[in-house]
Amino acid sequence: ENCSASLASLTRETGPKVVKGDPARRSTAPKVGHVEHYAPSISVTDSSLKFTHVLYNLSPAELYEQAIKYEKGSFITSTGALATLSGAKTGRSPRDKRVVRDDTTEGDLWWGKGSPNIEMDEHTFMVNRERAVDYLNSLDKVFVNDQFLNWDPEHRIKVRIVSARAYHSLFMHNMCIRATPEELENFGTPDFTIYNAGQFPCNRYTHYMTSSTSIDLNLGRREMVILGTQYAGEMKKGLFGVMHYLMPLRGILSLHSGCNMGKDGDVALFFGLSGTGKTTLSTDHNRYLIGDDEHCWSDNGVSNIEGGCYAKCIDLSAEKEPDIFNAIKFGTVLENVVFDEHTRQVDYSDKSVTENTRAAYPIEYIPNAKLPCVGPHPKNVILLACDAFGVLPPVSRLNLAQTMYHFISGYTALVAGTEDGIKEPQATFSACFGAAFIMMHPTRYAAMLAEKMQKHGATGWLVNTGWSGGSYGSGSRIKLSYTRKIINAIHSGELLEANYTKTEIFGLEIPSSIEGVPSEILQPANTWSDKKAYNETLLKLGGLFKKNFEVFANHKIGKDGKLTEQILAAGPVF
Repeated sequence: ENCSASLASLTRETGPKVVKGDPARRSTAPKVGHVEHYAPSISVTDSSLKFTHVLYNLSPAELYEQAIKYEKGSFITSTGALATLSGAKTGRSPRDKRVVRDDTTEGDLWWGKGSPNIEMDEHTFMVNRERAVDYLNSLDKVFVNDQFLNWDPEHRIKVRIVSARAYHSLFMHNMCIRATPEELENFGTPDFTIYNAGQFPCNRYTHYMTSSTSIDLNLGRREMVILGTQYAGEMKKGLFGVMHYLMPLRGILSLHSGCNMGKDGDVALFFGLSGTGKTTLSTDHNRYLIGDDEHCWSDNGVSNIEGGCYAKCIDLSAEKEPDIFNAIKFGTVLENVVFDEHTRQVDYSDKSVTENTRAAYPIEYIPNAKLPCVGPHPKNVILLACDAFGVLPPVSRLNLAQTMYHFISGYTALVAGTEDGIKEPQATFSACFGAAFIMMHPTRYAAMLAEKMQKHGATGWLVNTGWSGGSYGSGSRIKLSYTRKIINAIHSGELLEANYTKTEIFGLEIPSSIEGVPSEILQPANTWSDKKAYNETLLKLGGLFKKNFEVFANHKIGKDGKLTEQILAAGPVF
């Protein structure tokens, strides 16, 4: 019910004295005539000698003022967006993420080789939690956002985000689902709370710590603590991990995917790692956007988990991606971009702060967003890979076992990364196209996906948005306009009618022609001048797939493990 309880130290039992409003606003200032928003009831305790001002669910305008006044490196750009700096960390720090291993999570979660879940114990979590809460209580003000996750009203999750920066508060205001004043009044106890003390480091002497950054998830307590990183994406993806745990327990599949819907109600899911075109291809002028990154597939159909989009900005242009470009206006948070000192015009090609420049905006900033962000059961499941080796076909149709195989593999080749330090092209396998966020074993999500696809008659597709005619460096990137035509042919059903031929090694079914796409590029072998190099590269990629899949091969799916054999058979055959 109250913010003071959220900030209570567990040793002191009670929170600081909490005051609503901005400490800088003295009572002598002229009253601004605006309606007082509801603030949670506050219990005043004497655990702390000082007052902590709670800035509760501020509006974007108020958050702009806070950022400009008090946060160095905050500027308003020429189109009205808020440009912010995330400090030393300009991407996620997956190696610094910990999950509490306890009775709750021991059996449910995926632990060990290949798993993203690095364990910590309850006590260490409490040490870090105390550190974060003490830091937040030492400030003269903290920001509190009460918001929702998941547009499906039946499975909505209440989240509270306690943070120290206007940037973080506005980011989450945009990225989570915004509550109405009535919903805030009856918000009650959150299902999950984030303590973002990102400006303050963790104590390196604390057990399990490997750096001054720590992102800690406690599913039993339904809490997350952030120390030593101000990159806002940690909050977004931390909550995504929580949904990857809570939803499957309800028989709902949580998915790292984009999602859109045609005028006739045909829904497509887009899977793909960072940089494969998931956001770009799901943001389509001729279709309704349900969401660009995180979804649930339940018996009710699909629903977006979030209330906003988090788009890459590197080399963004009005010509290539008009919808994203135009969404960068008042209310939007721009991270780590560079702009002209005088005109404040952003130079989207400048990567001097980071390659991973981003924009966070509410989904309604996209003109064709479907509100509320829910839709019927998907017709097409599109797996996107940016194949820097240049041997995967631009498009192939998958059977159910192949869909599961490629979903569990989650292949792409990173060329320029979201995560710190990756700049060279290299093969990346990320289970379920989101290994950093899944909580349970990949086969658990894959089996749910196959079951839902079978039940609702969805078709699987593998689309290569990467290279053709050679690997990265010698070949060229497949034109975005061609990829869009391929995606359109999938949406329209045209590709279901095409003639198919099977490829060597991967056994992929390739269509012979697609309207508006040169037929010769559909068969990768045709586009390479050096056929020997093509065959060697194909074998090399097949070997990488095989090696990667060894981790999952011994995991039995279903009662008799027959499904495991079928999935294995769907992989590359030498």
